[in-house]
Amino acid sequence: MKAVESKSRNLYGRMMIINALFFLLLHLTFVGFTNDDAFFVIVRSQWDSLIDLLIHRYLTDSSRVLSEAILFTLIRLPFLVWQILDTAICILVYHSLTVIFVNDKKSKNNVLIFLLFASYPYMHMGSAGWICTSLNYMWPLAAFLYAFSGVVRRGRKEKIYPLQYAAYIAAMIFTANCEMSATVLCMMFMVVFIEAVIEKRSAWFEILGVLIGIAGILFAMLAPGNGERTIMEAENWMPEFFDLNLLEKARLCSVFVFEHFVAIPDVIFFLFSGLLAVTGLGKAKKNWQKIVAVIPLLIDVLFTGYYFVKDFLLGHKLNYDFENPAIYMTDWKTMIIQLSEVTGLLLFIITAIYTIWNVLPEQKVKIGAIWALACGFAVRMALMLSPTMFASWHRTLIFLYFAFAANIILLAGQCKKRWMKVMIYVILFIGILVNLILTVGLQIRKAV
Repeated sequence: MKAVESKSRNLYGRMMIINALFFLLLHLTFVGFTNDDAFFVIVRSQWDSLIDLLIHRYLTDSSRVLSEAILFTLIRLPFLVWQILDTAICILVYHSLTVIFVNDKKSKNNVLIFLLFASYPYMHMGSAGWICTSLNYMWPLAAFLYAFSGVVRRGRKEKIYPLQYAAYIAAMIFTANCEMSATVLCMMFMVVFIEAVIEKRSAWFEILGVLIGIAGILFAMLAPGNGERTIMEAENWMPEFFDLNLLEKARLCSVFVFEHFVAIPDVIFFLFSGLLAVTGLGKAKKNWQKIVAVIPLLIDVLFTGYYFVKDFLLGHKLNYDFENPAIYMTDWKTMIIQLSEVTGLLLFIITAIYTIWNVLPEQKVKIGAIWALACGFAVRMALMLSPTMFASWHRTLIFLYFAFAANIILLAGQCKKRWMKVMIYVILFIGILVNLILTVGLQIRKAV
């Protein structure tokens, strides 16, 4: 009887199957070889040798040698091959997240993690072509999460076999292949390395992750192709780039990031803000702490309300798209909007950090939650050093999205009342519906 009961409560196994089916069916709606993928099909046809092509790309365009090796292999195969492989990557993401945050097959948090992952706007992975975009963002994220799950297992003192270590290290190397994920690898493994040193336990694996991350960053910085690409991208996407000072670039990039989450209602961002308010109010002992807790939600609601009235009610906007912020503040209206958004973003960050610290119970959990947000925000803000700070579109926010998701998991653990849990599930179901409408809708437009 106990064996049957245990098996029936294996929510991890059930949600793993549901996760696999959800993303497989979603992937089967995708239209293949569009945008940059179509361009790379032509590029690959012009080269007989894959190695020669990769060397040429390294010298003239990109340091992402590993992902491009897979890219130029997959574009010569039926699109179905990538659909199956990318579904497997989604399975790996879900598995790694459950190892990191749950570690219990019976826990209802297995369901929460699936709902969060399924709420991520997967349309971002089709913005420059499904294959090339996923290889540069979703696959490195999956590799990072898998490698980091090894860190978590070491912290729990679980037995890890040599072949598993080999797989973790291979995942680290692939993660370091892309600049953004290499930076996240370095930053996240640095903090767990420090933790391991403080706790006086073996830290060879953690320091190896830091070193691989640094190596990936240096490899990208020294690649001649990246410098060539910056010049080309400035000509095509942002001719004003080299005329802007660092403060102006920081302003533009921060405004772009902020507007992504408030210019059009964003479910994950709203849920994160809402949980800060709900859990913060529950923990607050003084009135000013209650005010701090609700500020992130108020900022989200106020700015989203402004854009909803401006763009949809008055502007009669029909499409789900974003406008790039004005590069120069040439009039008072632009200046007020951009400076208010920068102020709103800074206030959001400060109050969110305080509330997370006040709500979460353990110090290392507090640090981990805040550091995850810092990593996701930092790697996106680093794009202010590139003329593609706008053109790279919203796929580059993937690490910040998953940092929000990680914090949602932790904050949800502090919600003890039934209505709070129901609220979380309802919002996430809405998020999944929005994801399906946007992602499948994108494919319908491409097919037409």
